[in-house]
Amino acid sequence: MQFSQSTEKNRRVILIAALVVVVVLIGLAVSGVFGKKSAGVSAVRLRCVASQDVTPFGNDILYYDGVTLYCLRSNGYEKWSYPLGENASFSCSDSVVAAWVGTQLHIVDRDGRTTYNENLPDAIQFARVGNKYVAVVIGSDTEPTLVVKDMQGTTVDQESAAYQDTIILDLGFFSDGEYLWTTSLDVYGSVPDTRLHTFHVHATNTGAISLGDNLVYAVVYAGEKLNVVSTRQLRQYDYRGTQDQSGTVLVYGWQLVDSAPSGADAMMLFSPANTNDYQGRINQLRLIWGGTDRRYALPSACVGAGLYNRRIYAFSDDVIYRADLGSRRFTPISIADQLSGQTVTGFLGILKNGVVLLSCMNEVYAVSLL
Repeated sequence: MQFSQSTEKNRRVILIAALVVVVVLIGLAVSGVFGKKSAGVSAVRLRCVASQDVTPFGNDILYYDGVTLYCLRSNGYEKWSYPLGENASFSCSDSVVAAWVGTQLHIVDRDGRTTYNENLPDAIQFARVGNKYVAVVIGSDTEPTLVVKDMQGTTVDQESAAYQDTIILDLGFFSDGEYLWTTSLDVYGSVPDTRLHTFHVHATNTGAISLGDNLVYAVVYAGEKLNVVSTRQLRQYDYRGTQDQSGTVLVYGWQLVDSAPSGADAMMLFSPANTNDYQGRINQLRLIWGGTDRRYALPSACVGAGLYNRRIYAFSDDVIYRADLGSRRFTPISIADQLSGQTVTGFLGILKNGVVLLSCMNEVYAVSLL
């Protein structure tokens, strides 16, 4: 009798231990340790192609087919279309589109309604959209004029004196759209000189500073600071153009691929500027965020990377890699079944609702992870 009780007790111990092992194995499998998980992933092939300026537009998608600007929902269904004619260009925020061709400027809201459609006095170089205003650069390359309009097309500000003999490289709005920054290049100096100007819209020029001869290609605003990224350095300035020397970081050899505000700081994701992969794929990433400067080794070569919901995403042939900001490990998410066996060749952006736009050669897929 005692032998039977002891045997029964041992069996129970073995059964409990086996159940514990099974539970652990299931947990590890779900976390992606033993393979590439695909739960919760869905993809929709869009009717646009990668060469049609496919662009995230809040929760929607814009593309231009050479004649018409289309807005698609993330499920692929058309939301609206807007005829522009040939040789048009566009730029957008999350809710407003500015499109132009020749001297004609169109301002279109998120529902496809036109709020402005008129000709400007000179040819349009480019435009940028903020929360409250649209900034347009018109005129010749070295004698440009900056015009700021509200969403109904009323001119609220204009500047040309600051840009004599310069080329305006880029511009953007910050501080809830009330301020504007521009970068410009002095083309007649003995050495190239990039300049940063800041403006309080409808008020005054609040700052101007020389940034030197290194090419400035991005400005990221967060926490009342302008993070100015060049091919050599990351530097920080306030709205008056005063530099915070403590915010200078050497980024030579790295290129900004995505950014997102996070409280008082900007999260900035970099990839190597030059890769050994002839296809331009990346094998590592660098995240600069406040006092954090961290590097990540990718499990395999990827075509691109981005930030969403305080996570890092990278995209390889048929796998999406995901990592929390504090993690050193990437979770693999297989998308092979969603792409009908095709290989991912490009990353086009992430919508506000977490849908990722990926290209497989010229085909475009909207891949949802949520």
